Amino acid sequence: MTDITHYADQELSLMFLNDEFLYKELMRAVIREDFAMLIDIANEFFIFNDDQLEDLKETFKEEVIESNIN
Repeated sequence: MTDITHYADQELSLMFLNDEFLYKELMRAVIREDFAMLIDIANEFFIFNDDQLEDLKETFKEEVIESNIN
């Protein structure tokens, strides 16, 4: 488990956007519109704070909106 609590609020989102495995999981969650999937994965790999989780939620919402436009 990687502790990212001392990093920027965007760090958890960046991890999901920049890592191939995590990005695929992000997209699976977006397709299903199931944020709980991301929380489970994040809890498995990272120690994070509430602000980082909130930023990931915003990233998720943006990706859902983007996928619905396309």
